[in-house]
Amino acid sequence: MRVACYLRVSTLDQVQGYSLDMQRERLEAYCKAQGWGDFTFYMDDGESATNLDRPGMRRLIRHVEEKKIDAVIVLKLDRLSRKQKDVLYLLEDVFEKNGVAFMSATEPFNTATPLGKAMIGILAVFAQLERDMIVERTVGGKLQRIRGGKWHGGHAPFGYMWPGEGDHLEVVPDEAETVREIFRRFIDGASYSELAKWAQDRHPSHTFDAGVIKRLISRPTYAGRMLYSGTIYESGTEAIIDEKTWADSGKELKRRNDGLPPRGEYLLTGLCRCGLCGSSVVHETKQYKHKKNGKIYHKDYICCKSQKFKPYSCNMGYHQRIKVENYIINKIKNMSTYADDMKNQLRHTENDNTEIIKSLEARIKSAETGIENLMEAIQIGAVKASAVAKRIKDLEEEKEAAESSLYELEEADSETSDSVDVSFIQEIGDAWDQWTEEEQKIILRKIILSIKINHRGQDPEITFNTYPTPITL
Repeated sequence: MRVACYLRVSTLDQVQGYSLDMQRERLEAYCKAQGWGDFTFYMDDGESATNLDRPGMRRLIRHVEEKKIDAVIVLKLDRLSRKQKDVLYLLEDVFEKNGVAFMSATEPFNTATPLGKAMIGILAVFAQLERDMIVERTVGGKLQRIRGGKWHGGHAPFGYMWPGEGDHLEVVPDEAETVREIFRRFIDGASYSELAKWAQDRHPSHTFDAGVIKRLISRPTYAGRMLYSGTIYESGTEAIIDEKTWADSGKELKRRNDGLPPRGEYLLTGLCRCGLCGSSVVHETKQYKHKKNGKIYHKDYICCKSQKFKPYSCNMGYHQRIKVENYIINKIKNMSTYADDMKNQLRHTENDNTEIIKSLEARIKSAETGIENLMEAIQIGAVKASAVAKRIKDLEEEKEAAESSLYELEEADSETSDSVDVSFIQEIGDAWDQWTEEEQKIILRKIILSIKINHRGQDPEITFNTYPTPITL
Protein backbone atom coordinates (compact mmCIF):
# COMPACT_ATOMS: atom_id res chain seq x y z
CA MET A 1 0.00 0.00 0.00
CA ARG A 2 1.27 3.45 -0.96
CA VAL A 3 1.04 5.67 2.12
CA ALA A 4 1.38 9.47 2.34
CA CYS A 5 2.56 10.79 5.72
CA TYR A 6 1.52 14.43 6.11
CA LEU A 7 3.44 16.64 8.56
CA ARG A 8 2.75 20.27 9.43
CA VAL A 9 4.16 22.66 11.98
CA SER A 10 3.62 26.33 12.81
CA THR A 11 5.79 28.49 15.06
CA LEU A 12 3.45 27.95 18.01
CA ASP A 13 3.36 24.18 17.37
CA GLN A 14 7.16 23.95 17.71
CA VAL A 15 6.93 25.57 21.14
CA GLN A 16 4.30 23.02 22.14
CA GLY A 17 6.47 20.07 21.03
CA TYR A 18 5.07 19.27 17.57
CA SER A 19 8.34 19.66 15.64
CA LEU A 20 8.66 18.15 12.17
CA ASP A 21 11.39 15.76 13.33
CA MET A 22 9.18 14.44 16.12
CA GLN A 23 6.22 13.92 13.77
CA ARG A 24 8.42 12.24 11.17
CA GLU A 25 9.91 9.79 13.67
CA ARG A 26 6.54 8.77 15.10
CA LEU A 27 4.84 8.39 11.69
CA GLU A 28 7.76 6.35 10.35
CA ALA A 29 7.60 4.05 13.38
CA TYR A 30 3.82 3.70 12.97
CA CYS A 31 4.13 2.76 9.29
CA LYS A 32 6.78 0.14 10.02
CA ALA A 33 4.67 -1.30 12.84
CA GLN A 34 1.78 -1.70 10.39
CA GLY A 35 4.05 -3.38 7.87
CA TRP A 36 3.89 -0.54 5.34
CA GLY A 37 7.18 -0.09 3.56
CA ASP A 38 6.08 2.25 0.76
CA PHE A 39 5.54 5.58 2.52
CA THR A 40 6.36 9.17 1.49
CA PHE A 41 6.50 12.35 3.59
CA TYR A 42 4.68 15.58 2.69
CA MET A 43 5.74 18.48 4.90
CA ASP A 44 4.71 22.09 5.54
CA ASP A 45 7.15 24.00 7.75
CA GLY A 46 5.87 27.13 9.53
CA GLU A 47 2.48 26.99 7.80
CA SER A 48 -0.81 27.94 9.46
CA ALA A 49 -3.74 25.52 9.62
CA THR A 50 -6.24 28.25 8.74
CA ASN A 51 -6.29 27.37 5.03
CA LEU A 52 -5.18 24.66 2.59
CA ASP A 53 -2.92 26.88 0.49
CA ARG A 54 0.32 25.25 1.63
CA PRO A 55 3.07 23.78 -0.60
CA GLY A 56 3.07 20.33 0.98
CA MET A 57 -0.73 20.13 1.06
CA ARG A 58 -1.04 21.21 -2.59
CA ARG A 59 1.46 18.49 -3.58
CA LEU A 60 -0.42 15.89 -1.49
CA ILE A 61 -3.78 16.76 -3.10
CA ARG A 62 -2.24 16.64 -6.58
CA HIS A 63 -0.78 13.16 -5.99
CA VAL A 64 -4.07 11.89 -4.53
CA GLU A 65 -5.90 13.07 -7.66
CA GLU A 66 -3.22 11.45 -9.83
CA LYS A 67 -3.95 8.10 -8.07
CA LYS A 68 -0.40 7.83 -6.66
CA ILE A 69 -1.59 7.33 -3.07
CA ASP A 70 -3.74 4.68 -1.34
CA ALA A 71 -3.82 6.13 2.20
CA VAL A 72 -3.00 9.35 4.05
CA ILE A 73 -1.83 9.32 7.65
CA VAL A 74 -1.21 12.14 10.15
CA LEU A 75 -0.01 12.23 13.75
CA LYS A 76 -3.14 14.15 14.81
CA LEU A 77 -6.18 15.42 12.92
CA ASP A 78 -5.28 19.07 13.57
CA ARG A 79 -2.07 18.55 11.52
CA LEU A 80 -4.36 18.27 8.49
CA SER A 81 -6.37 21.39 9.35
CA ARG A 82 -7.97 23.13 12.32
CA LYS A 83 -11.00 24.16 10.29
CA GLN A 84 -13.90 21.73 10.19
CA LYS A 85 -14.91 22.84 6.68
CA ASP A 86 -11.43 22.10 5.29
CA VAL A 87 -11.26 18.71 7.01
CA LEU A 88 -14.61 17.65 5.54
CA TYR A 89 -13.57 18.95 2.10
CA LEU A 90 -10.38 16.85 2.14
CA LEU A 91 -12.17 13.75 3.41
CA GLU A 92 -15.18 13.83 1.08
CA ASP A 93 -14.06 15.71 -2.04
CA VAL A 94 -10.41 14.65 -2.20
CA PHE A 95 -9.66 11.43 -0.30
CA GLU A 96 -12.95 9.52 -0.49
CA LYS A 97 -13.62 10.68 -4.05
CA ASN A 98 -10.29 9.15 -5.13
CA GLY A 99 -10.59 5.99 -3.02
CA VAL A 100 -7.94 7.06 -0.49
CA ALA A 101 -8.23 6.04 3.19
CA PHE A 102 -7.39 8.54 5.93
CA MET A 103 -6.17 7.71 9.44
CA SER A 104 -4.47 9.18 12.50
CA ALA A 105 -1.54 7.56 14.29
CA THR A 106 -2.73 8.72 17.72
CA GLU A 107 -6.53 8.95 17.41
CA PRO A 108 -9.02 6.06 17.27
CA PHE A 109 -10.49 6.39 13.80
CA ASN A 110 -10.00 5.15 10.29
CA THR A 111 -12.14 6.39 7.39
CA ALA A 112 -12.14 2.91 5.94
CA THR A 113 -14.84 2.09 8.54
CA PRO A 114 -18.27 3.76 9.16
CA LEU A 115 -17.43 4.36 12.84
CA GLY A 116 -14.18 6.04 11.84
CA LYS A 117 -16.01 8.44 9.51
CA ALA A 118 -18.41 9.43 12.31
CA MET A 119 -15.57 9.88 14.79
CA ILE A 120 -13.59 12.15 12.53
CA GLY A 121 -16.47 14.63 12.28
CA ILE A 122 -16.55 14.96 16.07
CA LEU A 123 -12.77 15.45 16.28
CA ALA A 124 -12.89 18.07 13.52
CA VAL A 125 -15.37 20.11 15.58
CA PHE A 126 -13.03 20.06 18.59
CA ALA A 127 -10.02 20.90 16.40
CA GLN A 128 -11.78 24.03 15.15
CA LEU A 129 -12.89 24.90 18.68
CA GLU A 130 -9.27 24.73 19.84
CA ARG A 131 -8.19 26.93 16.92
CA ASP A 132 -10.88 29.52 17.67
CA MET A 133 -9.82 29.64 21.32
CA ILE A 134 -6.17 30.13 20.30
CA VAL A 135 -7.18 32.98 17.99
CA GLU A 136 -9.31 34.59 20.71
CA ARG A 137 -6.49 34.43 23.24
CA THR A 138 -3.94 35.73 20.72
CA VAL A 139 -6.11 38.62 19.52
CA GLY A 140 -7.14 39.54 23.06
CA GLY A 141 -3.54 39.61 24.24
CA LYS A 142 -2.47 41.61 21.21
CA LEU A 143 -5.20 44.20 21.73
CA GLN A 144 -4.31 44.50 25.42
CA ARG A 145 -0.69 45.30 24.50
CA ILE A 146 -1.78 47.84 21.86
CA ARG A 147 -4.10 49.64 24.29
CA GLY A 148 -1.17 49.92 26.67
CA GLY A 149 0.93 51.54 23.94
CA LYS A 150 3.18 48.48 23.59
CA TRP A 151 4.49 46.97 20.36
CA HIS A 152 2.24 44.09 19.31
CA GLY A 153 4.83 42.03 17.47
CA GLY A 154 5.45 41.36 13.82
CA HIS A 155 7.97 42.84 11.40
CA ALA A 156 9.38 46.19 12.56
CA PRO A 157 8.82 49.05 10.06
CA PHE A 158 11.82 50.54 8.28
CA GLY A 159 13.44 53.01 10.65
CA TYR A 160 12.93 50.79 13.70
CA MET A 161 14.21 47.48 15.06
CA TRP A 162 12.63 44.98 17.41
CA PRO A 163 15.15 43.79 20.03
CA GLY A 164 13.06 40.68 20.71
CA GLU A 165 12.13 41.75 24.22
CA GLY A 166 10.69 44.80 25.93
CA ASP A 167 7.55 46.73 25.08
CA HIS A 168 8.70 49.19 22.41
CA LEU A 169 10.56 49.38 19.11
CA GLU A 170 13.99 50.98 18.98
CA VAL A 171 14.91 53.71 16.48
CA VAL A 172 17.64 52.95 13.93
CA PRO A 173 19.27 56.40 13.53
CA ASP A 174 20.45 56.12 9.91
CA GLU A 175 17.12 54.66 8.72
CA ALA A 176 15.15 57.20 10.77
CA GLU A 177 16.96 60.04 9.02
CA THR A 178 15.96 58.52 5.68
CA VAL A 179 12.33 58.32 6.84
CA ARG A 180 12.35 62.01 7.80
CA GLU A 181 13.81 62.97 4.44
CA ILE A 182 11.22 60.86 2.58
CA PHE A 183 8.41 62.68 4.38
CA ARG A 184 10.01 66.08 3.69
CA ARG A 185 10.49 65.38 -0.02
CA PHE A 186 6.99 63.92 -0.32
CA ILE A 187 5.45 67.07 1.18
CA ASP A 188 7.49 69.12 -1.30
CA GLY A 189 5.95 67.17 -4.19
CA ALA A 190 8.39 64.35 -4.99
CA SER A 191 6.81 61.31 -6.67
CA TYR A 192 6.69 57.84 -5.08
CA SER A 193 9.00 56.44 -7.78
CA GLU A 194 11.48 59.28 -7.30
CA LEU A 195 11.52 58.68 -3.53
CA ALA A 196 11.91 54.92 -4.01
CA LYS A 197 14.95 55.39 -6.24
CA TRP A 198 16.53 57.83 -3.79
CA ALA A 199 15.92 55.53 -0.79
CA GLN A 200 17.17 52.46 -2.69
CA ASP A 201 20.45 54.23 -3.46
CA ARG A 202 20.89 55.02 0.24
CA HIS A 203 19.94 51.54 1.49
CA PRO A 204 20.85 48.89 -1.15
CA SER A 205 20.13 46.05 1.28
CA HIS A 206 16.44 47.04 1.48
CA THR A 207 13.83 46.90 -1.28
CA PHE A 208 12.01 50.11 -2.17
CA ASP A 209 9.39 50.72 -4.84
CA ALA A 210 6.47 53.13 -5.26
CA GLY A 211 4.14 50.85 -3.24
CA VAL A 212 6.60 50.57 -0.33
CA ILE A 213 6.98 54.37 -0.20
CA LYS A 214 3.21 54.93 -0.25
CA ARG A 215 2.72 52.51 2.65
CA LEU A 216 5.58 54.17 4.55
CA ILE A 217 4.01 57.62 4.13
CA SER A 218 0.66 56.30 5.46
CA ARG A 219 2.12 54.53 8.51
CA PRO A 220 1.14 56.20 11.84
CA THR A 221 3.95 54.35 13.65
CA TYR A 222 6.35 57.10 12.56
CA ALA A 223 4.20 59.69 14.39
CA GLY A 224 4.07 57.68 17.63
CA ARG A 225 0.79 55.86 17.01
CA MET A 226 -0.43 52.39 16.08
CA LEU A 227 -3.22 51.34 13.71
CA TYR A 228 -5.16 48.19 14.59
CA SER A 229 -8.46 47.09 13.06
CA GLY A 230 -9.18 50.59 11.81
CA THR A 231 -8.56 52.28 15.19
CA ILE A 232 -5.61 54.53 16.07
CA TYR A 233 -3.91 53.99 19.44
CA GLU A 234 -1.18 56.01 21.13
CA SER A 235 2.18 54.24 21.13
CA GLY A 236 5.02 54.28 23.63
CA THR A 237 7.51 53.83 20.76
CA GLU A 238 9.57 56.95 20.02
CA ALA A 239 8.19 58.95 17.08
CA ILE A 240 10.50 59.61 14.12
CA ILE A 241 8.55 62.58 12.70
CA ASP A 242 6.75 65.43 14.50
CA GLU A 243 3.02 66.18 14.49
CA LYS A 244 3.26 68.95 11.88
CA THR A 245 5.12 66.70 9.43
CA TRP A 246 2.52 63.95 9.90
CA ALA A 247 -0.35 66.43 9.38
CA ASP A 248 1.29 68.00 6.31
CA SER A 249 1.95 64.60 4.74
CA GLY A 250 -1.72 63.68 5.27
CA LYS A 251 -2.83 66.84 3.47
CA GLU A 252 -0.42 66.20 0.59
CA LEU A 253 -1.66 62.60 0.36
CA LYS A 254 -5.26 63.84 0.20
CA ARG A 255 -4.39 66.36 -2.52
CA ARG A 256 -2.80 63.62 -4.60
CA ASN A 257 -5.75 61.30 -4.06
CA ASP A 258 -7.98 64.18 -5.20
CA GLY A 259 -6.07 64.40 -8.48
CA LEU A 260 -3.00 66.60 -7.95
CA PRO A 261 0.02 64.76 -9.39
CA PRO A 262 3.50 64.99 -7.86
CA ARG A 263 5.89 67.77 -8.79
CA GLY A 264 6.88 67.14 -12.40
CA GLU A 265 9.30 68.18 -15.09
CA TYR A 266 7.65 71.50 -15.91
CA LEU A 267 6.98 74.52 -13.71
CA LEU A 268 3.17 74.12 -13.81
CA THR A 269 2.93 70.32 -13.99
CA GLY A 270 -0.28 69.10 -12.37
CA LEU A 271 -1.72 72.55 -11.66
CA CYS A 272 -3.44 73.26 -15.00
CA ARG A 273 -6.94 72.16 -16.01
CA CYS A 274 -8.87 72.67 -19.24
CA GLY A 275 -11.33 75.54 -18.80
CA LEU A 276 -13.70 74.09 -21.40
CA CYS A 277 -14.13 70.41 -20.49
CA GLY A 278 -12.32 70.14 -17.13
CA SER A 279 -9.78 67.55 -18.28
CA SER A 280 -6.16 67.66 -17.22
CA VAL A 281 -3.62 69.51 -19.33
CA VAL A 282 -0.62 67.80 -20.94
CA HIS A 283 2.60 69.02 -22.50
CA GLU A 284 3.56 68.43 -26.11
CA THR A 285 6.64 69.42 -28.11
CA LYS A 286 6.11 70.27 -31.78
CA GLN A 287 8.83 70.28 -34.41
CA TYR A 288 9.11 72.93 -37.13
CA LYS A 289 11.41 73.24 -40.14
CA HIS A 290 12.47 76.73 -41.20
CA LYS A 291 11.48 77.33 -44.81
CA LYS A 292 14.61 79.30 -45.72
CA ASN A 293 17.54 77.82 -43.79
CA GLY A 294 16.09 74.34 -43.32
CA LYS A 295 16.89 74.26 -39.57
CA ILE A 296 14.70 72.25 -37.20
CA TYR A 297 13.09 74.14 -34.31
CA HIS A 298 11.13 72.85 -31.34
CA LYS A 299 8.37 74.58 -29.39
CA ASP A 300 6.72 73.43 -26.17
CA TYR A 301 2.92 73.65 -25.91
CA ILE A 302 0.23 72.70 -23.44
CA CYS A 303 -3.14 71.38 -24.54
CA CYS A 304 -6.21 69.57 -23.21
CA LYS A 305 -5.59 65.87 -22.67
CA SER A 306 -8.93 65.01 -24.31
CA GLN A 307 -8.02 67.13 -27.33
CA LYS A 308 -4.66 65.42 -27.73
CA PHE A 309 -5.87 61.83 -27.53
CA LYS A 310 -9.40 62.32 -28.91
CA PRO A 311 -9.21 64.90 -31.71
CA TYR A 312 -12.17 67.30 -31.97
CA SER A 313 -13.42 66.30 -28.49
CA CYS A 314 -12.31 69.70 -27.12
CA ASN A 315 -11.27 72.95 -28.79
CA MET A 316 -9.16 74.55 -26.06
CA GLY A 317 -6.33 74.76 -28.58
CA TYR A 318 -2.57 74.71 -28.11
CA HIS A 319 -0.93 77.32 -25.87
CA GLN A 320 2.78 78.04 -25.81
CA ARG A 321 4.06 76.74 -22.48
CA ILE A 322 6.49 79.60 -21.92
CA LYS A 323 3.76 82.22 -22.43
CA VAL A 324 1.46 80.56 -19.89
CA GLU A 325 4.29 80.24 -17.37
CA ASN A 326 5.29 83.89 -17.85
CA TYR A 327 1.67 84.99 -17.33
CA ILE A 328 1.46 83.11 -14.03
CA ILE A 329 4.86 84.38 -12.85
CA ASN A 330 3.94 87.99 -13.67
CA LYS A 331 0.68 87.64 -11.73
CA ILE A 332 2.59 86.44 -8.68
CA LYS A 333 5.30 89.09 -9.02
CA ASN A 334 2.66 91.82 -9.25
CA MET A 335 0.54 90.46 -6.40
CA SER A 336 0.73 93.82 -4.61
CA THR A 337 -1.53 95.21 -7.35
CA TYR A 338 -4.32 92.78 -6.38
CA ALA A 339 -3.53 92.34 -2.68
CA ASP A 340 -6.01 94.91 -1.30
CA ASP A 341 -8.86 93.62 -3.45
CA MET A 342 -8.13 90.00 -2.43
CA LYS A 343 -7.99 90.92 1.27
CA ASN A 344 -11.34 92.69 1.00
CA GLN A 345 -12.89 89.60 -0.61
CA LEU A 346 -11.47 87.39 2.13
CA ARG A 347 -12.69 89.68 4.91
CA HIS A 348 -16.16 89.67 3.38
CA THR A 349 -16.14 85.84 3.23
CA GLU A 350 -14.84 85.58 6.80
CA ASN A 351 -17.60 87.90 8.06
CA ASP A 352 -20.21 85.84 6.19
CA ASN A 353 -18.91 82.65 7.81
CA THR A 354 -18.99 84.27 11.26
CA GLU A 355 -22.64 85.27 10.81
CA ILE A 356 -23.55 81.77 9.59
CA ILE A 357 -21.84 80.16 12.61
CA LYS A 358 -23.65 82.50 15.01
CA SER A 359 -26.98 81.73 13.34
CA LEU A 360 -26.42 77.95 13.55
CA GLU A 361 -25.37 78.14 17.20
CA ALA A 362 -28.53 80.18 17.97
CA ARG A 363 -30.70 77.55 16.23
CA ILE A 364 -29.08 74.78 18.27
CA LYS A 365 -29.56 76.68 21.53
CA SER A 366 -33.21 77.47 20.71
CA ALA A 367 -33.98 73.82 19.89
CA GLU A 368 -32.31 72.61 23.11
CA THR A 369 -34.29 75.12 25.19
CA GLY A 370 -37.57 74.07 23.52
CA ILE A 371 -36.89 70.38 24.18
CA GLU A 372 -35.99 71.05 27.84
CA ASN A 373 -39.17 73.12 28.38
CA LEU A 374 -41.41 70.44 26.88
CA MET A 375 -39.73 67.66 28.89
CA GLU A 376 -40.17 69.66 32.09
CA ALA A 377 -43.88 70.25 31.26
CA ILE A 378 -44.35 66.49 30.82
CA GLN A 379 -42.63 65.75 34.15
CA ILE A 380 -44.88 68.14 36.16
CA GLY A 381 -48.01 66.88 34.40
CA ALA A 382 -48.80 70.13 32.54
CA VAL A 383 -49.06 68.28 29.22
CA LYS A 384 -49.31 64.70 28.06
CA ALA A 385 -46.26 63.17 26.40
CA SER A 386 -48.38 61.99 23.44
CA ALA A 387 -49.57 65.55 22.81
CA VAL A 388 -46.06 67.02 22.39
CA ALA A 389 -44.18 63.98 21.03
CA LYS A 390 -44.23 65.29 17.44
CA ARG A 391 -43.04 68.74 18.55
CA ILE A 392 -40.12 67.21 20.47
CA LYS A 393 -39.20 65.12 17.43
CA ASP A 394 -39.28 68.21 15.17
CA LEU A 395 -37.03 70.12 17.59
CA GLU A 396 -34.56 67.22 17.76
CA GLU A 397 -34.40 67.08 13.94
CA GLU A 398 -33.90 70.86 13.82
CA LYS A 399 -31.03 70.57 16.30
CA GLU A 400 -29.39 67.70 14.39
CA ALA A 401 -29.63 69.58 11.08
CA ALA A 402 -28.04 72.72 12.57
CA GLU A 403 -25.29 70.67 14.26
CA SER A 404 -24.57 68.88 10.97
CA SER A 405 -24.27 72.20 9.09
CA LEU A 406 -22.01 73.62 11.81
CA TYR A 407 -19.81 70.50 11.70
CA GLU A 408 -19.45 70.72 7.90
CA LEU A 409 -18.50 74.40 8.17
CA GLU A 410 -15.89 73.64 10.83
CA GLU A 411 -14.53 70.73 8.78
CA ALA A 412 -14.20 72.97 5.72
CA ASP A 413 -12.41 75.52 7.87
CA SER A 414 -9.97 72.91 9.21
CA GLU A 415 -9.16 71.75 5.68
CA THR A 416 -7.94 75.27 4.88
CA SER A 417 -5.47 75.22 7.78
CA ASP A 418 -2.66 74.70 5.25
CA SER A 419 -3.81 77.73 3.25
CA VAL A 420 -1.66 80.84 2.91
CA ASP A 421 -2.14 84.52 3.61
CA VAL A 422 -2.26 87.00 0.73
CA SER A 423 0.74 88.79 2.23
CA PHE A 424 2.71 85.53 2.01
CA ILE A 425 2.01 85.30 -1.73
CA GLN A 426 3.08 88.92 -2.12
CA GLU A 427 6.40 88.18 -0.36
CA ILE A 428 6.99 85.24 -2.70
CA GLY A 429 6.40 87.50 -5.70
CA ASP A 430 8.98 89.96 -4.40
CA ALA A 431 11.59 87.20 -3.98
CA TRP A 432 10.62 85.03 -6.98
CA ASP A 433 13.84 85.52 -8.96
CA GLN A 434 15.93 84.38 -5.98
CA TRP A 435 14.38 80.90 -5.98
CA THR A 436 15.76 77.94 -7.95
CA GLU A 437 13.41 76.21 -10.41
CA GLU A 438 12.84 73.30 -8.00
CA GLU A 439 12.04 75.74 -5.20
CA GLN A 440 9.64 77.60 -7.50
CA LYS A 441 7.82 74.33 -8.30
CA ILE A 442 7.46 73.56 -4.59
CA ILE A 443 6.16 77.02 -3.71
CA LEU A 444 3.64 77.03 -6.58
CA ARG A 445 2.10 73.82 -5.27
CA LYS A 446 1.73 75.55 -1.92
CA ILE A 447 0.07 78.79 -3.05
CA ILE A 448 -1.96 77.64 -6.11
CA LEU A 449 -4.87 75.18 -6.09
CA SER A 450 -5.47 75.17 -9.85
CA ILE A 451 -4.98 77.10 -13.08
CA LYS A 452 -7.82 77.12 -15.60
CA ILE A 453 -6.54 77.28 -19.19
CA ASN A 454 -9.21 78.89 -21.39
CA HIS A 455 -9.64 79.06 -25.15
CA ARG A 456 -6.82 80.71 -27.08
CA GLY A 457 -7.03 84.48 -26.78
CA GLN A 458 -8.32 84.33 -23.18
CA ASP A 459 -6.13 84.67 -20.10
CA PRO A 460 -5.72 81.76 -17.67
CA GLU A 461 -7.56 81.94 -14.32
CA ILE A 462 -5.53 81.26 -11.16
CA THR A 463 -7.20 79.95 -8.02
CA PHE A 464 -4.96 80.76 -5.05
CA ASN A 465 -4.86 78.62 -1.91
CA THR A 466 -5.79 81.53 0.37
CA TYR A 467 -7.33 81.56 3.83
CA PRO A 468 -10.20 81.34 4.75
CA THR A 469 -11.36 80.64 1.18
CA PRO A 470 -9.65 80.33 -2.22
CA ILE A 471 -9.56 83.43 -4.43
CA THR A 472 -9.56 83.31 -8.27
CA LEU A 473 -7.86 85.96 -10.41
